[in-house]
Amino acid sequence: MDGQSQKLGDEAVVVGGSGANARQCLSAASYNVKFESLPEVRELAELITNRPVQPEKPNVDSNSPIRVSKRSDAQYNAEKPHSARKVIAVAVAVIFAAVAAFGIYEAYRMMSIVDSVNYVKSNLNFDDINALVSQSDADFIVSHTDETKNILLCGCDIDENGISRTDSMIILSIDHAHRKIKMTSLMRDMYLKIPGHGKNKLNAAFTFGGGDLLLETIYLNFGMRIDRYVCVDYAAFAAVVDDLGGVEVEIEEMELEQFNKYVQGGKKNRITEAGRYNFNGQQALSYCRIRKVGTDIARTARQRKVLREIMKKCRSLSPLKAQRILSVVAPCVTTNMTRDEMNSLLWEGLSSLNYDTMGLRIPIDGTWKDKKTGNAWYVEVNLNQNAGYLNQFIYGDDEAAQELADQQQKTDEQKTEYDRSKYEKNKKKS
Repeated sequence: MDGQSQKLGDEAVVVGGSGANARQCLSAASYNVKFESLPEVRELAELITNRPVQPEKPNVDSNSPIRVSKRSDAQYNAEKPHSARKVIAVAVAVIFAAVAAFGIYEAYRMMSIVDSVNYVKSNLNFDDINALVSQSDADFIVSHTDETKNILLCGCDIDENGISRTDSMIILSIDHAHRKIKMTSLMRDMYLKIPGHGKNKLNAAFTFGGGDLLLETIYLNFGMRIDRYVCVDYAAFAAVVDDLGGVEVEIEEMELEQFNKYVQGGKKNRITEAGRYNFNGQQALSYCRIRKVGTDIARTARQRKVLREIMKKCRSLSPLKAQRILSVVAPCVTTNMTRDEMNSLLWEGLSSLNYDTMGLRIPIDGTWKDKKTGNAWYVEVNLNQNAGYLNQFIYGDDEAAQELADQQQKTDEQKTEYDRSKYEKNKKKS
């Protein structure tokens, strides 16, 4: 494959050393000090280097008289601890000052990133939505816990007419109680009630009324109360993957035609053989947008797969690299969060990167069927069942949530195997 991701080197400032290098540097410097006049420095040097430091020998003529200090050993020993404490106090003060300065700089950088996000005012009013819930076709109980934070993550695309669409919708749940990050994909073709717009496909809600209407639609149909959304432009998605040095993804032969249909960047980004590749940003984006291979079920699975790979890469990022990536993404983000909420989310997300990840798709297999209206296909959903599964996965105990995720992964693998065998049969016929 010719397409390569550009890796950006980390910028770092070396503040100090440790181990043998530190002792070597300190020892070399310590021999140039008049230890007779600064015994406390000698003591510190011996403490850090773990070896005695010899005082510098006086350069005198052998026939010249040698002056002997008039200080007694008792006076010397009485003065030494006092002087040493002064040096240590100064060193500690310098370290604290450096840490404080670095903290102020980091806080400034994070505030700059937060300020570059596109904020929109939220008009959500759940008192009004509760009135709409009485019209819902589902019978559900709304769950909630302060230990789980839910955010609707949308991948947005704007067509040539300026109409924004959400091709991917994932409920990102940070579950602190079980130390899990849960990703629940919502199939965009689900045929649902949209407040004020009758019934339509789920992804039409964002087109009709933006993120707020999309959140209202999810609440109306599934009882999942989500207050905040983050909409990320696809251009930012590709830039993040490039800054991470790419993501490893295995692509199958049956996916190649659709992959090459969507990939941008010319021939260098196209792939002619199945296998495992380190995808750059444009390739990862094309892989996530593959259609007509396993329907939208396989498509959402591919999206979660790439997100998991991105999270793996993020776990090993240095603070400087993480800030640089955030500074690239932030201007391409639109959200109904406040600045304070976004700042809190950034720190919370960075601190939760070591959590295990779990994935699910709604609707669950066996709870939906394909329907056709005119020339348009859509997914008819059993809302009661899926509202229960959704609440169980996000708020239920760890074992129940894992069982749901494992069962769906198993059925997804079976569907992939079916699609693979169907592709091979058609290939032989042609």
